[in-house]
Amino acid sequence: MSVNFDKIDGPWPVRPMPEPHRNGANGAKGADFARDLSVASAIPTPPPEVSAEVQGAARAAARLHELGRELRFEHGDDGRLQVELRDHDGNVLRQVPTAEIFDFAEGKVTT
Repeated sequence: MSVNFDKIDGPWPVRPMPEPHRNGANGAKGADFARDLSVASAIPTPPPEVSAEVQGAARAAARLHELGRELRFEHGDDGRLQVELRDHDGNVLRQVPTAEIFDFAEGKVTT
């Protein structure tokens, strides 16, 4: 297997950006960079029930991994969701009905 990347010269054309106005002693209006940075860096957290469900699914995925299994989600030719249970070598062990995925999300793992 070989991978070839073409040379990337850069994001041309590059235009210089004007210096933003800053709040100063003269009362000039402009961006409050400390405030904007704190607002932009605030990462919203999901509700506790969503976090609990995600953690349950993560535990189930870890258990599948311990068993040498993984779930693979793909769109079929008909556009419907297809879920396959595979081993770590990529061999398809069985097709998983979509309804079983909800059990998996609740932390129920079947082998």
